[in-house]
Amino acid sequence: MTQVLGFVGLGNIGGRVVPHLLKAGHDVAVFDVNKEAVAALAEQGARPAESPAEAAKGASVIFLSLPTPQIVRTVVADEDGVLEGASQGAIIVDHSTIDPETARDLAAAASAGGFSYLDAPVSGGVQGADAGTLSVMIGGETDTVAKVRPLIEAFAGNIFHVGPSGSGQVIKLANNVISAATILALGEGLSATVKAGVDLDTAVDVLTKSSAASFMLTSYFPRTLFTEERATSFALDFMLKDIKLFLESAVKANLPTPVSNIVGDIYRIGNRDGRGAKDFTSVVEFYEDFSGIRLQSKGTQS
Repeated sequence: MTQVLGFVGLGNIGGRVVPHLLKAGHDVAVFDVNKEAVAALAEQGARPAESPAEAAKGASVIFLSLPTPQIVRTVVADEDGVLEGASQGAIIVDHSTIDPETARDLAAAASAGGFSYLDAPVSGGVQGADAGTLSVMIGGETDTVAKVRPLIEAFAGNIFHVGPSGSGQVIKLANNVISAATILALGEGLSATVKAGVDLDTAVDVLTKSSAASFMLTSYFPRTLFTEERATSFALDFMLKDIKLFLESAVKANLPTPVSNIVGDIYRIGNRDGRGAKDFTSVVEFYEDFSGIRLQSKGTQS
């Protein structure tokens, strides 16, 4: 069934998700501060909006995909925000990665105004968004999740209802800090291995068939770190932001996080060294700089 939708935030994920909703036959109003991103989607059939409020006007569901908690708060609750333009009963689906506390605050504010809010961060990166195979982790009311599930299925391969408001963000931050730590462990181990004279491709072949096998080693590194161009799928600065959010939440829970603190320190070094806009696997270049090697597969060498 065709629905009128709003979408605010047309970056790496949002700009790739909207076409799936358009192809599914929905009427989608879009807003972003980047006018070129709005124009590109307008050429595909989306309706340009001049503010989050205008994007939300008349929409049954408003999707968000934004970079920081403060921007999400502003877009949802400030003047010309989503809550100002949305109709009673509208549902906000927030695909941003933010802290659980902000998600719970926004869910409460939405509920008080007669709206619903789901925190629904995603995993899968630009490749998953392009392919329509994202994993979506949702926090919120069961009935609300059921209403939006058919829409999300247009661009997601896995949809998880994790629990009440904030739960989606809890598991997403855990996923990202685990991924960040895994990348560092792989980078450290592989750098030591190659420095000692073992061929990288041989090492990877062994490790992918051993207990060190992981998604990062078998799928993500071959598309990013191991290539000559090292294309950016998820920027180091975005990962650093998520690590900080995880650590802040852990402090509030009085949970010791010695490993995650070390992980955060090394990603901060990556930011200091000018790698913030590069893919987050570029944090491994910290080890390459020390060892004088480059973790590049022979199959990608020109």
